[in-house]
Amino acid sequence: MPSLSARLVGFVLRTSGVFKKRYASVEGLSEGVRVTRAAAAELPTDKMRAKVDVSEAQVAGRSVWRIAPKGRAPAAHMLYFHGGGYVYAAANVHWAFFAHLADKHGLAITAPLYPLAPEASAEEVTAFALAAYRDFIDRHDGAFTLGGDSAGAGLAAATVMAARDAGLRLPAGLVLVCPWLDGTTSHPDQPGIEPRDCILGIPGIREAAKLYARDLPVTDPKVSPINGDWQGLPPILSFGGGDDILVTDARALKAKLPATDYDERAGLMHDWPLFFFHESRDAQAKIAEFAKR
Repeated sequence: MPSLSARLVGFVLRTSGVFKKRYASVEGLSEGVRVTRAAAAELPTDKMRAKVDVSEAQVAGRSVWRIAPKGRAPAAHMLYFHGGGYVYAAANVHWAFFAHLADKHGLAITAPLYPLAPEASAEEVTAFALAAYRDFIDRHDGAFTLGGDSAGAGLAAATVMAARDAGLRLPAGLVLVCPWLDGTTSHPDQPGIEPRDCILGIPGIREAAKLYARDLPVTDPKVSPINGDWQGLPPILSFGGGDDILVTDARALKAKLPATDYDERAGLMHDWPLFFFHESRDAQAKIAEFAKR
């Protein structure tokens, strides 16, 4: 059974509908995008800056943030793509997650803020992601990990495949947190999970995939990396939650690649490793150990 704090967070999210309404319908997704575009961007706070080193650079005219331990050399490096259905920017939960990994575990996180749909297409986003990847490996000679959550995990998967195909140096490991790997959202188990999912809804996720795909089929590996070539990639650490409609994607990856180190927790919501409750801290320690190893 999930911890009390995890159950409380799930209850609050479910009853408030703060995230679910953004994915519950096509109209909800459209309104969510409109509202978030008009709002101020969520970025590292002064409180975070007091605990960790925060810096900003540019790649192809877009911000790339680095969150690193303060006053000591990083124990490991990670290039990380944030989630948000390809339509929402990095949120406070992402920055808090990065700051905890840096402060508690000594990781240096490089987080590119990639262009978003519907303004940008999958072709444009994956091209930027590969440019950010090239820039990162040009600056880091040693081993590193590539990661992401939700849509960002899908983008990480598409990027490592593109890097392999381009003959670029690959990461030592791949971290996929509650990955969105199948844009069709058509698995027969998903409608049964949806009522328990306190964050995502099938109609909004399907619409986000269509907006992101634009002129590509939603089944294209740039949009649905589960359909791509997973051979020759580095070791994978993946997470799934039993109350997350995207758990079917994480399970499909485990079935495709049995060597995947897969951690699924019953009763937990989408992106649970990013939060602050007991199970989240457990997962964060596992991510840090994987990155250091």
